[in-house]
Amino acid sequence: MAVVRPFRAVRYNPQKVKDPSKVTAPPYDVISREFKEELQKRHPHNIIRLILGKTHDTSDDTLYEKAREYLEGWLKEGVLIRDERPALYPYTQTYQVDGRPVTRTGFIGLARLEEPEEGGIKPHERTLSGPKADRLKLLAACQANLSCIFSLYPEDGGSLQERSINSLMEDALKGPPLVEAIDDDGVIHRLWKIDDPQTIEAIATKMKDKELFIADGHHRYETALKYRQMMLEKTENPTGEEPFDHVMMYFTSMADPGLLIFPTHRVVHSLEDIDREGLLEECKKYFDVDPLPFDEATEEKVKEEFLERLKEESEEKIKFGLYVRDNPVYYMLTFRGKEVMDALFGSSMAEVHKGLDVTVLHSVILEKILGIDREAQEAGKNLTYIKDARDALKVVEGGNNQLLFLMNPTRIEDIRRVSEAGLLMPQKSTYFYPKLLSGLVINLLKE
Repeated sequence: MAVVRPFRAVRYNPQKVKDPSKVTAPPYDVISREFKEELQKRHPHNIIRLILGKTHDTSDDTLYEKAREYLEGWLKEGVLIRDERPALYPYTQTYQVDGRPVTRTGFIGLARLEEPEEGGIKPHERTLSGPKADRLKLLAACQANLSCIFSLYPEDGGSLQERSINSLMEDALKGPPLVEAIDDDGVIHRLWKIDDPQTIEAIATKMKDKELFIADGHHRYETALKYRQMMLEKTENPTGEEPFDHVMMYFTSMADPGLLIFPTHRVVHSLEDIDREGLLEECKKYFDVDPLPFDEATEEKVKEEFLERLKEESEEKIKFGLYVRDNPVYYMLTFRGKEVMDALFGSSMAEVHKGLDVTVLHSVILEKILGIDREAQEAGKNLTYIKDARDALKVVEGGNNQLLFLMNPTRIEDIRRVSEAGLLMPQKSTYFYPKLLSGLVINLLKE
């Protein structure tokens, strides 16, 4: 189960950095080349210089050393300071849903690393080799966790108040925050500090009963495991309590009312040939296909109907929206049910996978119908992932893009079922919102 520890966080010095919003950034893997350049211009000490020194189109390893030089230089200059006492760091994110404020609450601490087979920390998504190699080089160069792994824990049994970790942080949350920053989506991020040993022990004790489910940061978690193995090979008589035995992690409850999951839509590109009528006929073998034609005058109205119908009955049915480039028709695909998956895959596919939207899309449409095999999917050879449906509809009209599949969000209970079964979903199955900010705290893996 979860072993949670306090740590002496490295933070931006408020005497030298007056506005934390100018030095923080979202996770590296959602930052475009253009936004990276904007963040670099925003402040000379923006965390982007540490987390994404590597450019999008080069493998120049000197860039990792440059990140290390920035980190060490900012510490020497006092731009970054390290807390004197180990602490846990309550962290809230407040955002708007339908015009009303919603807050997600959690805390940042260290989690003892566990291999997946140990069962206490469970992944839910497949990872890619490229990002792991990149993150390992950065971790080895900087010897620091620069961003948090995002984890979820269940709160089962008893009343909400009895089982709530958040109730132990109430006193801290009543005071002024240590840090407050606003990101580019307008989300308000607030950070506090708990360094009282009794409160820390109470939180750590409650967390011992929890399993942890990785929400975001799968590549960085696997990288931390690899780094630990590298360091163990260099360490005589390891105790199991070395800094590299732990990783910086954000913990929030699966029951938190501010926990929101967005879908990640799939744009298909660069296939040699797509026969639109043939694709639709193949889809009709497994889906009910409902066309929504439009013209220039009705496009916006039909688009809104299309997006609304995608959400209808999504708790009971697996549905996808399909748009084929240069064709004035939106298609609603409604899957005929698990019996189709039984007929296609039988016992070769786990039962829990057969009822997942992402598995149906990837195995039935992408692989079986379009011929994009698992290797090509994992390499991103023919797929681009986009969060916003309207943005995706625009993107599919450009470049080599050919098809768009719109999806509904993965349910939290599905993530838990897949993880507890020791299985994985396809990459980009979830998009947790809001994203955690990088630059609020850093964990040094050396004294």
